[in-house]
Amino acid sequence: MVLSTKRARLGMKIWNSFIFSIFFMANLPAQHTIIVGTYTNSKKCTSGGIYIFDFDENTYKYNLKFHTENIINPSFISLSPDKKHLYSVNENGDKSTVTSFSIDEQSGILIEKDQRKTEGEDPCFLISDEKNIIVANYSGGSINVFKRLDDGKLSDVVQNIKFEGAGFDMKRQDKSHVHQVQFSPDHQYVLATDLGLDKIYLFKYNKNGNQILEKINEFDTKKGSGPRHIAFNKTGNIIYLVQELSGDLSVLGFKNGKIELLQEETLLSRKVRFNFRAADIHLSDDEKFLYVTNRDDADDITTFEILTDGKVKKIQQIKTTGRNPRNFAISPNNKLVLIANQDTNRINIFSRDPASGELSSTKKSIPVCSPVNVIFYEKGK
Repeated sequence: MVLSTKRARLGMKIWNSFIFSIFFMANLPAQHTIIVGTYTNSKKCTSGGIYIFDFDENTYKYNLKFHTENIINPSFISLSPDKKHLYSVNENGDKSTVTSFSIDEQSGILIEKDQRKTEGEDPCFLISDEKNIIVANYSGGSINVFKRLDDGKLSDVVQNIKFEGAGFDMKRQDKSHVHQVQFSPDHQYVLATDLGLDKIYLFKYNKNGNQILEKINEFDTKKGSGPRHIAFNKTGNIIYLVQELSGDLSVLGFKNGKIELLQEETLLSRKVRFNFRAADIHLSDDEKFLYVTNRDDADDITTFEILTDGKVKKIQQIKTTGRNPRNFAISPNNKLVLIANQDTNRINIFSRDPASGELSSTKKSIPVCSPVNVIFYEKGK
């Protein structure tokens, strides 16, 4: 009888400890850092450039930790793979530059390391690895490659690739407008989208070579579509492409440096004519859902379910509760989506159901002047 009582007490202690652990884990503060790139030329508010916030995923509370000063239009920012450096474009016409920063993990501030002029106007996207920084110049219709030096500084441009021609829509496609560069998951290729010429360019990536980008192929999208951003699945055999001018989402097969069209869906919810400009695209970590933003009269975000063959099915479309939604980020716990609404000067916070993929407005936001790009920064990851 005494032994049974002791066992019962021990079992109760273990059970209580288990319950406490579950409760404690469920209520752990999910503290992260978010970094925001902005436009500094807004006439409605004042931006210092790049903003860093402490952010709690559970409570949505935020605290401004740091912001730069006198950094011109750092509209797109990108972390180095080792998370020790941050790179930004600086859209400024023929005076455009790329800036590199080191990240002080203790203080959480950025330390400017270098700034180099681009050989092309209005850079809008950049990627990096341990050797190179590759930049898409929108107005310049070109791609620049910079060497990444050990101290975080940059070389001058070591490769400049410029594209010539005109597209179907002379208002938006009067010339080449390279909008994005992206590594394939195996880093064997770099892909570039050209909104102006309705093309995706494919380059063999020679990380240590004299010719770092070697053009091997190109893929034509439909005329007037305006390819903007792509997202790869993890295996690298499927590309999801959002097309700004036509409002289409294209599912593309990718193998051995060649692209084929598998499916095309529309982001548009109405048959009547209205203004739109499709923007950003991201896959969920589990690759079960895909999200795409659309601007102007649309101002919405669309959720697609990823089917077993990689094709998509539209399951939700909701307003971003702000004007001109640009880039967005899915939180590390996969339960939030933060959307940079440029014209309402806020990053709006949406909750995400990981099971259904659907989004809901939390009616919470982070005020930032003219936000364009938001990324999560996790130390050591």
